[in-house]
Amino acid sequence: MNRNAKITDYIRTVKDYPIAGINFYDVNSLFAGPYFKESMKQLKIKTCCRFEDRYPTHIVGIESRGFVMGSILAYLMDLPFVMVRKAGAKYPGKLLEESYTLEYGEATLTLQTGLLGHVDRCIIVDDLIATGGSLLATKRLIEQTGASVLGASTIIDLKYVRETPLHLDIAYLLQVDPSKNITTGEDVYDGP
Repeated sequence: MNRNAKITDYIRTVKDYPIAGINFYDVNSLFAGPYFKESMKQLKIKTCCRFEDRYPTHIVGIESRGFVMGSILAYLMDLPFVMVRKAGAKYPGKLLEESYTLEYGEATLTLQTGLLGHVDRCIIVDDLIATGGSLLATKRLIEQTGASVLGASTIIDLKYVRETPLHLDIAYLLQVDPSKNITTGEDVYDGP
């Protein structure tokens, strides 16, 4: 790995995906590259600095990239890992469900009952936080169990797309400026 590398060197921006007007920040290219291990070490440090004085008990990952990152953070922080899955996933037992609105549609998340309880303090993990729909749906799922949510941990925080604040602490590696290209940092051309 290049010693001068930075996280943005490994995150590909796909314009107009999945629909026109949306920039998709592809962290799969980060996962597949040599900087992933270092980025997870950095995210662990930021997450611990933000939350360790509140004694988290669980890491909760949102399907699917949140599973990759969340399981690594749980391992590095020596905490149990809980999965929040998309509706329709094969999950045995009783499930809690929460629906939410995406920038381009609607979705539902599920959580198995019996995994969390009233004494648990959770950090939610996902690759990217945009409008916060999936994050807030996951928060509501966790709160249905009696557990509390300390905040979230993510690689990319797209704070600029949110119309209202999330009122959650967020540990992140990168906050994207909408006027800059994530990879080059150059101004985005908006036309004449």
